[in-house]
Amino acid sequence: MAGTFKRVMIEIDSVKFYPLEAKYALTRNSNQVGRRIGESLVGRAYVWVDAHAIDNISQAHQIELWKMATETKDPLHKVSITWYSEDGDKVLTNAEFMGWVSVFQYNNPKISAIPGTAGSMGQEAATGTSQVGYNNLLYLELVVVLDETNVTKHKFTK
Repeated sequence: MAGTFKRVMIEIDSVKFYPLEAKYALTRNSNQVGRRIGESLVGRAYVWVDAHAIDNISQAHQIELWKMATETKDPLHKVSITWYSEDGDKVLTNAEFMGWVSVFQYNNPKISAIPGTAGSMGQEAATGTSQVGYNNLLYLELVVVLDETNVTKHKFTK
């Protein structure tokens, strides 16, 4: 995919990029009668980025995200996820929190057929196109830190 699309934007400290998809989820445990269990709130963000589209995420920012995912200490990062109602024109909603990168997964999606192989008699030759239409995908999971110090920095606004 060429060009920048602005349906959603993510900022993790100074790293700013436009993913294909960003999911933000909050879950809470309940007891056997359906009442919530205190301090069981868990937040996660799941992010899919077309790493091949360097207009949406630069190679330098990909490396910065990798460095965040491999840190040996326990620093927190300011995360902001902004969803737009139209292509970057109007903010629909924004989630902000302190967090860290718990999953950094880089892959190239499966190719539908091996390039250069001929088809059987009467069939077309195989093509080397990705089944999902992307050359390289970067998948991230971000943990929302909800301890006493950081719970006030957890916001969902318009």
